[in-house]
Amino acid sequence: MSLEKYKILENKIKNRTSDNKILETEDFKVAAVSILIEKNNPDFPIYMIKRADEGRHALEWAFPGGKTEKTDKYLSDTASRETNEEIGVELNDFTLWGELDPVTTLGTGWIIQPYVGEINKNSIMKINKNEVEEVAKIPLFKLIENNNNRYVSFTRDGKRIDSEAYAYEDKLIWGASARMIAQLSNILTN
Repeated sequence: MSLEKYKILENKIKNRTSDNKILETEDFKVAAVSILIEKNNPDFPIYMIKRADEGRHALEWAFPGGKTEKTDKYLSDTASRETNEEIGVELNDFTLWGELDPVTTLGTGWIIQPYVGEINKNSIMKINKNEVEEVAKIPLFKLIENNNNRYVSFTRDGKRIDSEAYAYEDKLIWGASARMIAQLSNILTN
């Protein structure tokens, strides 16, 4: 069953481009991330990172990625370069299939272009401890089961913010990363 879902995602996302091209605005900083699904693993885990203890998104669960650099020709270059920098996997160990729709952060001024792809099961990681505290491989299809759906609320700058979230074991994934996972879930069911 999981292999069937993996193939559906691959077919629907391959060469997919985002319908929402609002990436270049004065109000947002632009970033790109890689949502990598481990192929040849019956659990089809996605690679998530726990950010290092610095900045506004410190210690949050996220996908490998980061802000664009002038040397990046495309946002897919940003996602690939940052993935290599953060978790140390070689560029030829993963392939990006296509794009999800961009997602904004909750009140921190980022717009993020997510890319989805596959990574080799036996890829060697070398974690950049300056940026990443931990890497987790989370079974994608278990994560998106209804019993793992959550909502979180918090206050930022005096405003209440509600966010969909996903829980898996001791990990709570919320905000932009949760909205990316929700897109994957929607692609599977539509």
